[in-house]
Amino acid sequence: MITRSKTSELRRLEAKRQRSAQLGSVWRRLVRGVPPLVLLIWIGFFAGTVVILLSGGESLPYSLNERPTQDIRARVAFEVEDPSRTRQERQIAEASAPSVYTANAAPLETIRGRLSELLIMAKSAEDLAKLGDLATKQGWKLDDAAMRSLRGFAGADKSKQFDELVARLIGRLSAEYIVAPPKSPIRRQPPRTTILQRGSERIEIATTALQFCTKREYVEKRAAQLASEIFPEPLRKLVAEVIIKTLTPPNEAVDPADYALWRHDAAATTKEIEEVQARVPVFTTPYKPGDLLVEAGTEMGSDELGLLAHHHQAYLNAERSDPKLRLAKLQRQGGLVGLVLLITFGLAAYTLTYQGRVFENRGRALGLAGLLLLMILLSRLNERMDLRWDSPAEFSVACVVTTALLLTIAYNQRFAFGTGGVLAILVTLASRSDIWLFLTLMAACGVAVFSLNEVRTRGKLIAVGTLAGVGAFLTTMFGRLYEGQEWLYVLTHTLAAGVAAVAAGFIVQGILHYFERLFGIATSLTLLEWCDANQPLLRKLAQEAPGTYSHSLILSQMADEASSAIGANGLLARVGALYHDIGKTQKSYYFVENQEARMNRHDRLNPTMSLLIILGHVKDGLEMARAYGLPRVLHQFIAEHHGTTLVKYFHHIASEKAAKDARIKGRHDQVSENEFRYPGPKPRSKESAILMICDGCEGAVRALPEPTPGRIEALIHQIVMERLTDGQFDDCDITLRELNTVERSLVKSLCAIHHGRIKYPGKVAPSDRPKPEREEAEPPVRETRGAAVPAKTPEVARQS
Repeated sequence: MITRSKTSELRRLEAKRQRSAQLGSVWRRLVRGVPPLVLLIWIGFFAGTVVILLSGGESLPYSLNERPTQDIRARVAFEVEDPSRTRQERQIAEASAPSVYTANAAPLETIRGRLSELLIMAKSAEDLAKLGDLATKQGWKLDDAAMRSLRGFAGADKSKQFDELVARLIGRLSAEYIVAPPKSPIRRQPPRTTILQRGSERIEIATTALQFCTKREYVEKRAAQLASEIFPEPLRKLVAEVIIKTLTPPNEAVDPADYALWRHDAAATTKEIEEVQARVPVFTTPYKPGDLLVEAGTEMGSDELGLLAHHHQAYLNAERSDPKLRLAKLQRQGGLVGLVLLITFGLAAYTLTYQGRVFENRGRALGLAGLLLLMILLSRLNERMDLRWDSPAEFSVACVVTTALLLTIAYNQRFAFGTGGVLAILVTLASRSDIWLFLTLMAACGVAVFSLNEVRTRGKLIAVGTLAGVGAFLTTMFGRLYEGQEWLYVLTHTLAAGVAAVAAGFIVQGILHYFERLFGIATSLTLLEWCDANQPLLRKLAQEAPGTYSHSLILSQMADEASSAIGANGLLARVGALYHDIGKTQKSYYFVENQEARMNRHDRLNPTMSLLIILGHVKDGLEMARAYGLPRVLHQFIAEHHGTTLVKYFHHIASEKAAKDARIKGRHDQVSENEFRYPGPKPRSKESAILMICDGCEGAVRALPEPTPGRIEALIHQIVMERLTDGQFDDCDITLRELNTVERSLVKSLCAIHHGRIKYPGKVAPSDRPKPEREEAEPPVRETRGAAVPAKTPEVARQS
């Protein structure tokens, strides 16, 4: 028990020491090892984030239908307009504003004309009989008394008297207050006074004195009174009928304003009302610091938001003049800058620890910083739009989910989730929101990241976005319900969160192609497209180097299975194996798998020249990859599948030639191995390291005369150990346990390829294995250090 306790304590101390050393290493790399330009990019990210977060000032942190969890009290003294009281006082004042009517001369002229027409008719008739006939034709109904009276006014001395009577009638009618009712009501209650306007003359009377022309009884009564007061008895009825017919509309279809003596002037009336209301002062309600503005649990309506907006604006105005408030604002801004500094430093340390290549690649550092800044800016703009269109802060879920998906595709799930969490903090600060938005962002980010293992189909991103939308929807709903919000508020914000996450899937789907080119990555969907045998490069390889194409197909299957066995990207390894030897199409017949009739073109070349041809297929392959637009992530397989291994065959030939020259000339020049090595680089990923192993093992096993399972297993182990002791895996993070797993996978694959065959009776028995059509780079005899290389085993294909 004591021994176990001491052992556990020692292990804990050792783990603690390793963690401290790791943190110290990260700190030293941040301080000393960051390239100046990358450091400048991170400083720019910090400065840009601070500028975005501080831009736009402080906004009102409440929205429509929200229920505050605490009482909201005034922080400064202010006054706010009392709209209900002001509205009430203006309605009262509206009653004092008079309506305006303007004179309508048309009915008076009609009456004058009709009566003058009677006099003219009486003058033109020679006797009463002709006058009666003429009146009947023109629609008049005249009795004998009326005709005799008209004939009496027909004389020259009497006609002037008749005109005076008509003028007197017109004068009396113009003083009448017969008006047309307004076409549409423009006021809530009738005014106390009315202005009658004829030209520049304005008469103000009580509104009760007005009479509408639509009241026929009143018009008939006044017409009879005026006719009896002015005209003689025989003409009174006739004159009254003229007045009534002119001043009363015959039916409701006609416009009464054409028959009234006064027309309602809507524009002038509105102007009078506005002038009266403008003289009413705006009533305000004063608030002191500490006064209750909105009680906790009250649903925010337009009135509450208006009150809080006035208070917020008053506080902002007070900050400009009050030194204490200005100091408090500077303190808040300083705290925000400090938080952003710590977040930036933490993000940089996290990136350096788990994705150090971002610090090595200026383009990746700039792309990551630019992506994060763009999302923070969009979140800030969404918060500013909330002031006008009530845009929920949950729309910023789209920014975080989009970033998380892109970083998962470009790097890995762990880095994407960590960076997404940092972005969630900054977006919450930019949105001026609370813990519930942060939890929603983290939930959506986590679901999106851990649901996206690879993009093999076009609908994958949409499905992941939908899952993230469900996570955001549920998190927002439960959080807001716990907060005690109304269902309308909850529904609005939950739908915004869900729709934003789903929209992120569509956004990433649309920009994925450009994102891949920007970051030099390839999704599984893109890799599957490059697996198509109709790709121009693969067709060129199959036509011009069929042996190399067949070898690449075998390697692709082996590399896929071995990579998948250790949790690496099997699809990436498969596609990389398909294209790793495309450079051989430039000089295909100098590689033994493509030679015919066992012709070896290297027999006539100097070993150094042959070496240049062999090494050149790597350079040619990279040039072709760039020319055909092969994704940059596949370039590593072309450059690294040989690493810095030794081209042993031509090194052996050169050594023999040097020894022969030494016997003839009497001196011996040692041939350096460094001159006969591939230029590299060494494999920097597990997938390219696995391809290197597969490339050497497939060729070596093919050269075995009897590839039994035991021989295959021993040979594969020997080749792996050769690569390991030669330092070919120094630049990648493949472990010994993973190398052992790769060995087992390759043994299984190669045993399946080089299986035995049945000998059929009565026929010539086929050999268990056909004679090799290509002599591989490293037959077993050359894998033993110091062993002689057979003279008839030319290494012209590859050197593993």
